Amino acid sequence: MRLASLSPFGIGVVEGEEIVPVESRTMAEVLEHWEGLRDQLAALPQTHKRVPLDKVRLGPPVPSPSKIWAAAGNYRRGTGDLANGSGRGSERTEDPQALLDMIFLKPPSAIAGPSTKIVIPPNAETVFPELELCVVIGRKCRNLAPEEVWGAIFGYTIILDVTARGYGGGGLVATRNVRKGFDTFAPIGPWIVTRDEIADPEALAMRLWVNGELRQSARTDAMINGVATLVSYLSHVSTLLPGDLIATGNPDAPDFQQQLRPGDELKAEIEGIGAMTLAVAGS
Repeated sequence: MRLASLSPFGIGVVEGEEIVPVESRTMAEVLEHWEGLRDQLAALPQTHKRVPLDKVRLGPPVPSPSKIWAAAGNYRRGTGDLANGSGRGSERTEDPQALLDMIFLKPPSAIAGPSTKIVIPPNAETVFPELELCVVIGRKCRNLAPEEVWGAIFGYTIILDVTARGYGGGGLVATRNVRKGFDTFAPIGPWIVTRDEIADPEALAMRLWVNGELRQSARTDAMINGVATLVSYLSHVSTLLPGDLIATGNPDAPDFQQQLRPGDELKAEIEGIGAMTLAVAGS
């Protein structure tokens, strides 16, 4: 099932290029009461009026997660070939455990929806989009073994881990949370696809276009630490709550990314989920 948030309120069940609006529900309620609501929501496209997707305004599918965890350097890379699928840049040499220890937090206030512009902040001249598969947690959980992770996942969405790389002078680690934490620097969408519809989240194609030019292309099977490893590790760090987001890593090193400028248009797409289009604006 594909579940979207509507702006300014409500949710919608997406079927093809149409949606069934449900103004009486919020995504937080759906996450909390999913087992009781699942069949009812699944039946709506057959029993209720659908409207074209372009007639509604979509908000971020999870407007207020308690936290956004984000993996760093989680693709094998080792090539400069866009068609290779493993990500571009020098091959990662860090131990997988060391990469887990590099996971960082983005503030929930950075969340933006598919209808919102990415805003380049003042004094940030080098802003880059980083396309990533995003895991949406479905229940409160703690200390999960890797094999227990799948029952805690609600579904998947697309996230751009936008980064102001030229901002601040304290080095990569010292300023990561600042450079990645500006408002609108975590656009997600266009909806959540529930986990039953994604047979293998580690076998998906991801693509990002900037102004119609393909700028990122990779497959999630090139992740070093997979979904189960990431979620299990983070569940031992903090209690995961319904709606928490885990961005699973960006395939390309900075040298291969496209710097954003006001007026740019981005299209982010992940196989099995869909695509969202975003505009870029100056502050």
